[in-house]
Amino acid sequence: MKLLTLFSVLFLAPTLFAQNYAKTRVPLLREGTKIVKGEGQLTRKSPNHPLVIEIPRKDGRTQDRCIVLPNRRLAEMELAKINNPDSTFRVSGDVFAHNNHNYVLIREVVSVNEHAERNHPTTVPIDPTNESLDVKDYDDSVSDIVKELEDATGSLVRSIRIASEHPIVESSFKENTKFTSRRCHLIRNDSGSWIAVFVSDATGLSDPPCTIMPNVAYGELTEWMKKQNPSTPVLLSGEIFDYHGHGFMLVRTWRAVHNTDHLDN
Repeated sequence: MKLLTLFSVLFLAPTLFAQNYAKTRVPLLREGTKIVKGEGQLTRKSPNHPLVIEIPRKDGRTQDRCIVLPNRRLAEMELAKINNPDSTFRVSGDVFAHNNHNYVLIREVVSVNEHAERNHPTTVPIDPTNESLDVKDYDDSVSDIVKELEDATGSLVRSIRIASEHPIVESSFKENTKFTSRRCHLIRNDSGSWIAVFVSDATGLSDPPCTIMPNVAYGELTEWMKKQNPSTPVLLSGEIFDYHGHGFMLVRTWRAVHNTDHLDN
């Protein structure tokens, strides 16, 4: 699939990065921060690295680097990037955090002229008095940052690549579908991603499985699940997104199933 060519460079070349940003690592944004009309380009270092968008901060010297989560907006951006590899996008969306990395779920996007005057983005933190997370070391070398990204996001990259290589024309998923307390089993696929498999309801019907996307709840859920019997069910609440016909799930809350929970959840 030519869609693979859309996942271009993750970072700017290390020498350019070092020249412009002095290898300074920007503190993480808190989960719950909103990006409002931030402008940036999609970049990717290699097929083994995630697709990211880099958005300048108001100081003009640093950037917020967010891994882009898969949904229909991302698919639209990829298509625009085919026509213009240097496309700049104005995006609004929600920021999530996992394993010392920020992720963004893009809710709105427009392609802007490459030479248009940029307005610095507005980030709206969940706590207006504290925009960034405290991380011990922001002076990692570029190679360390790249290696860390590859290790932390490999399964997500593979899941996105599989979805783009094998699109489903008639998708079973409706973008932004919200669900509450759905009973699921969690499994790991060959790429290492965590998959939510919905338990059939009283009618015998069920929804197709979904790949779970990283955020704080994902980290808590998967760490808990690693200590449980693989057949242990959980109740998940969150939102489902459609990427090339494949379902990707953002978990907002979860809890273990109790004996009083009914199968029709």
